[in-house]
Amino acid sequence: MILLVFILFVFMTVSSCKKVPDNGTETGIKAGIKDSSQLLKELGDKYWNYMLQESIELQIKHGIEVTKLPDLSFAYASAQSDYAKDFLQRLQQVKAADLSHEEWISFEILNRDFANYIEGIKYYWLDFPVTPYTSPIRSVQRAFSTFQFKDREDCDAYLQLLAEVPKFTEAMLDKLKTQYEKEIILPKDEINLVVPFLNTFIEEDKKSPFYVSDERLKEVEESKGDEFQKILVDVIGAEINPALKVLPEFIEGDYLKKAPDAVGLWQYSGGKDYYEYLVRVQTTMDITPEEIHQIGLEQVDKIMEKIDKLRESIGFEGTREEFLEFLKTDKRFFVSTSDEIGERLRSYMEGVSEKIVDYFLKIPKAPYDVKRLAPELEGAMTFGFYQPPLGSDSRGLYLYNGSKVEERSLLWAEGLLYHELVPGHHFHISLQNENTSLPEFRKETIHNTFTEGWAEYASWVCLEMGLYKDPYSLCGKHMMDLFLTTRLVVDTGMNALEWPRERAIKYMQARLVLSGTQILSETLRYSVDMPAQALGYKLGSLKYAELRKKAEATLGDKFDIRRYHEAILGSGSMPITVLEKHIDWFIEQELGR
Repeated sequence: MILLVFILFVFMTVSSCKKVPDNGTETGIKAGIKDSSQLLKELGDKYWNYMLQESIELQIKHGIEVTKLPDLSFAYASAQSDYAKDFLQRLQQVKAADLSHEEWISFEILNRDFANYIEGIKYYWLDFPVTPYTSPIRSVQRAFSTFQFKDREDCDAYLQLLAEVPKFTEAMLDKLKTQYEKEIILPKDEINLVVPFLNTFIEEDKKSPFYVSDERLKEVEESKGDEFQKILVDVIGAEINPALKVLPEFIEGDYLKKAPDAVGLWQYSGGKDYYEYLVRVQTTMDITPEEIHQIGLEQVDKIMEKIDKLRESIGFEGTREEFLEFLKTDKRFFVSTSDEIGERLRSYMEGVSEKIVDYFLKIPKAPYDVKRLAPELEGAMTFGFYQPPLGSDSRGLYLYNGSKVEERSLLWAEGLLYHELVPGHHFHISLQNENTSLPEFRKETIHNTFTEGWAEYASWVCLEMGLYKDPYSLCGKHMMDLFLTTRLVVDTGMNALEWPRERAIKYMQARLVLSGTQILSETLRYSVDMPAQALGYKLGSLKYAELRKKAEATLGDKFDIRRYHEAILGSGSMPITVLEKHIDWFIEQELGR
């Protein structure tokens, strides 16, 4: 999983693309191409500058000093929606038939994503600002933890930015209060995660995540650094901690008394419409929650049959239920320390690096590694997430959850490594960022189902590479696939079909090797924290398999797996509806090559 906020953008380029008219075939340059191409470029550049101004994550990544914290108000969200309307109106002046193929992809991305921005303002009050996966407080804290100090002025700038924290937390509180009045209240079970999460940011003196250590101040004059730290301790105690404490205090008061037992968006006014909107945004497909639910049920049965066959081939003598219990509990699948989790994940890196050149034309320049997740996030996150290279760290990192090792089976660690790093997220995102032929905004564009679907498809490509040599690693890969597929059932179940959380928990417990703790946090992730996001993994991997099968069948001997992968990664993230047309274009180019 890659954790970025809502629709952050990423992209890459493919082969030498000249032009794609309405029918998708190559033609000559039309008279109006300069005007439409130039306007599209100007709009893309304008949008890129806007992204840099608005996104703390992008500022951190590109080494730009963060000078303001996010404005979370409804008024500001409305202003952004107005900006999107104006942008989209100007975009309509571009003639799609006059664009090159790559320009056409940019045009389609901007059209779809800005339409989503405009529609999204209707659902402003249905999004909670304090849930662990998506709360903006995480990006804010990272702005402080990655702040660079070279002189006295940087210390002053840090204090200036820190002075905005009380206003930022007040905006979060205002939203929670208005949601409370509208009876849009966090479920009780989620509150059990949210309060400890918020409290992790409240520590005294040098333990505070907003404190700055001597090591970070080594380039600052010693006397100024000492003075700065003394001021910092006072500010944290007198201003920052009191401002942060109001959030958990409010939630644990009358808010908690009114909190619902039920989970899922269906229970709020407009919640089902919001969920259908999220399904469209997250999947970038024309599909309903009910259709997804049915796909999930059918795919779960198919995977269970594969696991049954693998159980027989391994020679396990026992029932399906006994096999699952064995996979959940056998000591061979567990380690004793969190460091051993990192060592196990690193052990799979060498094997894949030797095979990669047979399947990909380009290799990212950015290195990659694994690192333990910050302890304050481990209680609320089941596994971890991929962190792209940043200005402060050039590595792509899989940040893994190292807590409760006695409950954390490594049965599917191999498939997880391939999904998160190579040839999954790290290949996609680093190659996209490094692609100089893409517009800047496309380098930073992420579409959930493209990204997560690619990572899951890529982890299956490793089976073709001859990896997963241990039959239990292959079994783990099937179990990971089963886990991702059950999400189609329980995500739609809890948000659209009014499933109680207990039903979702029992459904997953009966089929998966996850611990009870993991299933508890996962079901809250789908029903409260990130509804519809988890749908992209399996739906995306199914689409990649479908498109590859189509390319293989059409191209026959002309099909080259390296060129197919380059066609996908070379043009980077895009809506799935655009990807389908893009692969049709790729097939035509290959037939004429």
